[in-house]
Amino acid sequence: MKKCLRCEQIYGDETNFCLADGTALVSFSGSFSNQGETPTVYGGAPPPTVQSGAPFVPPVSGAPETPRGRTLLIALAVGFFALLIGGAILGLIIYGLFKSDAGNISNTANSADKANKSASDGQRNAPENTVLKNKQQQEKSNRDQRSLEDDRQASDARKKEPAPPPTPSNATTAVIIDPPTNIRATPNGAIICVVRRRGTVVNILGSTNVKDGNGTWYYTDACGGRGVIHSTQIRF
Repeated sequence: MKKCLRCEQIYGDETNFCLADGTALVSFSGSFSNQGETPTVYGGAPPPTVQSGAPFVPPVSGAPETPRGRTLLIALAVGFFALLIGGAILGLIIYGLFKSDAGNISNTANSADKANKSASDGQRNAPENTVLKNKQQQEKSNRDQRSLEDDRQASDARKKEPAPPPTPSNATTAVIIDPPTNIRATPNGAIICVVRRRGTVVNILGSTNVKDGNGTWYYTDACGGRGVIHSTQIRF
């Protein structure tokens, strides 16, 4: 009997090489029912020869490639290509973001330059604008002052202008209380005559509607013609 020392497969005497791994078989003697028996190896025997028609399997140095090993290689290759594709996509995304940020930065810089230029132009024109604005404000103030002065003068003129004398039917009388009393042509105007006696009765023809801080001016004919007398000089 012969035995393969690598896989311990038992063969007949006509077989010289192990059909599983190609290892040269060795002869042994003894009972092979006892698995713990150490076989007897015949040394010095001539090297075995391959019988005609018997298949020869060359010995291998390592374990044969298995389907599991091929699957692992395929998975590694697929992962490598997936990593390359993912890196390319990520690179494109980063490039797009960088280009967008660069465009935004460029637009921001242009806007800042325009704003700075506008501010510089505004600063250069500021003195001229200020002078022109002050001039316009001064002209408006002068116009307003002239308008107010015209209104005041018109109001004063209306106050000083006596009302037309009433008709004699509306006349009443008053007594001079503080002589000498000046009878004037107009309120605070030229003196026509002077009443010097206290208690003199004079005709009051009506109000002139001209007033001052002390009282009102009235029409009278105390001087024989139309004149005016102040209310502080008479008592009704």
